[in-house]
Amino acid sequence: MGKNEPTLFEKLETESEKEASEELSASGEGWRYSRLVRVSVVAATILLTTLFFPISRSTEEQFRIGAEWQQEAIIAEATFPIYKPKDQYSRETEEAKNRALPVFLPVPEAEQTLQKLRTLSSNINTFFQEGNAAAVQQMTGFSAEDVTRLALLAEPRRTEILRRITETLTRFQEQAYKQGFINLSRSFVQKGDIAVQLSVNEEHIRPLENILDSASYKAKFDQLLQRNFNDWERSLASQMLPMLLQANLQYSPAITEEMRSLAAESVPKTLGLVRKGETILTKGDVITAQTLAKLQSSSYTRFLYAGRNQGLRAFSTNLLHLALIYSLILVYLYIIRKRLFFDNAQLAGLSAMFFAVGFFSWLVGVIDTQLPLQYFIMIPALSMLAGIIYDSRTTSITTIAFALLAAAIRGRDYEIALAMALAGSFAGYTVRDLRSRTQLFQSMGFIALGYTLTALMFAVRYSTPLGAFGLQVLFACMSAVLCPIFTFGALFLIERVFNITSDLRLVEYDNINHPLLTELNEKAPGTYQHTLMVARLAESAALAIEANSILVKVGALFHDIGKMRKAEYFVENQINVGNKHDKIAPLKSASIIKQHVAEGLVLAKAYKLPSRIVDFIPMHHGTMLIRYFYVKALDEAKERDAREKNIEKSVVDEAHFRYPGPRPNSKETGILMLADAVEAASHTIDTNNRDELDHVIDKIFAERILDKQLDECDLSMQELVLIKESFVKNLLGAGHQRVKYKAIPKEKEEVGQA
Repeated sequence: MGKNEPTLFEKLETESEKEASEELSASGEGWRYSRLVRVSVVAATILLTTLFFPISRSTEEQFRIGAEWQQEAIIAEATFPIYKPKDQYSRETEEAKNRALPVFLPVPEAEQTLQKLRTLSSNINTFFQEGNAAAVQQMTGFSAEDVTRLALLAEPRRTEILRRITETLTRFQEQAYKQGFINLSRSFVQKGDIAVQLSVNEEHIRPLENILDSASYKAKFDQLLQRNFNDWERSLASQMLPMLLQANLQYSPAITEEMRSLAAESVPKTLGLVRKGETILTKGDVITAQTLAKLQSSSYTRFLYAGRNQGLRAFSTNLLHLALIYSLILVYLYIIRKRLFFDNAQLAGLSAMFFAVGFFSWLVGVIDTQLPLQYFIMIPALSMLAGIIYDSRTTSITTIAFALLAAAIRGRDYEIALAMALAGSFAGYTVRDLRSRTQLFQSMGFIALGYTLTALMFAVRYSTPLGAFGLQVLFACMSAVLCPIFTFGALFLIERVFNITSDLRLVEYDNINHPLLTELNEKAPGTYQHTLMVARLAESAALAIEANSILVKVGALFHDIGKMRKAEYFVENQINVGNKHDKIAPLKSASIIKQHVAEGLVLAKAYKLPSRIVDFIPMHHGTMLIRYFYVKALDEAKERDAREKNIEKSVVDEAHFRYPGPRPNSKETGILMLADAVEAASHTIDTNNRDELDHVIDKIFAERILDKQLDECDLSMQELVLIKESFVKNLLGAGHQRVKYKAIPKEKEEVGQA
């Protein structure tokens, strides 16, 4: 601030590294300001986020089908096969597996069932001749009543009935086995044919429609009984059904799965060859699916031949790639926002957002779908978070870094980089002056606009079908709706976990009914009125230079709360009472005046005010000289020396008459220092006199510039001019004179009363 024409770098650089380190060390201890923790946060962010990068170059180097190649020609360095695209090969192998037929093996027990049927009639007669009815019942399944009835029949008649039943069932069973009787339901097969493996080298294909299962076998069996037997004979034959339900073909899961695997392995992985020296792509060519397959195959082949070394080299390259992107944020913070850089909680918050972008970018890439899920990387939501928690310039640089990271992980995806940068910038801008949580939802339209404009541009460029474009817009709008909701939830967690105060939390303190302000009004009413006027001046000035108006207003409301402890020692509260400083030494008076800063910090801690508000308490005076009492001390020392005729003059230590500081380190704290001094001086002059106002304000500004009080805040000379004009306008408006109304003549009053 000592220079009239500061360079751009001087305007941006808020403080030196040493000053930032000392200030942050003084403001807190432990992990939050530990260098080891800071290095760990940076290293962990780079290493963990690198894991989301693809290793193979084929994934890394994405080419858009239909795009026009604008770079140099690509020529094959060696002969290599053209591999089918992963999704195509997966689809073809799955189709081959599905075409493989279920395999059934012959059941040896089926022949035993036929042999039993062929000899059943003679065996039954033998048992009847031996009088062994129990054996007949066990062999056939006949009921005891039916066995007794058969035994009472004459032997020729019984033999004829049993012969006709067994021969009919034997022929039926032979025909069923000839067609094929499987041990599963036909609905399980889900194929038109089945494969019957008679031996290792012999396999028959049979139509499923001719194959019997237990349900179709029973249906045919019932039809057989109806055509060939009377009621009693049908009853006898039906009791033999359990013996006949023996399938002759059994499903083999192991052999079926083996056949499916063989079918999948038989699918070729390649589409052909590219010879060494063959031109794959030349400048101006349109990238086709075949060209893309060649490019991916070239990269994949190099990866296979390079082996582990390629994987290590790819990881190292990805690590460097990500470190360069992340350095955009780190370098910006180190040069422009040192307070954020040296505060590990703030740095961890930004790093967590960076990691989240990497995770979302990786996640939408691994989900195998044709839907445009890239719009759910949620960069606009994170940009809104950065805008609310930090500031607009920090939001801009982080949004660019987030967009580059998403593009890098997705393989040079310029489209998504542009879409995320545009939508993220719009989203960050909409929360620049956030005053209400409902205002977050106004960002939906701007996010959707950013996405839609980008999608429209690329749709026109690449002649995207209308249906695909409509799907992109739909998903973009869905993301635009979700982003503010995501921001709202994440903001709540971040504020609590990292103890970060956003502008939304500051709004909660913009309340004159806060217990501290209520107590200030009761104990120090003059200071309270001074506070309100300073808040108005500071807020107006912040708006004039586009600083954080809500922050400076809230800081102004609480900057003098320490005065309520000894309110009677401050001139604005000395109503109808004498000045107590007239009876005490200047050094004691200065000590009492300075004490209101320390008392204010104690009260702020007791009421748990956020650190962003607490900063205004010591910084609104900085290290300024308490001039009135310093001059009074000099005068008293001079008079004492003259009275006592001291040869050596008394020394008055200026340091004892200065506030403890620190000096303002932001635009907002600098504005408050100026507003506080201007408001106090306005009570000593005629605020209707523009010239007098200009003179007093210029003097106040000059004193603080010469005393280097504004050296650590990034207020430019042009901004100081705007701040001064804002102060003048407000003070002239507050001090304007009203028209003095004349009294009504007495005779008119009497007429009116009559």
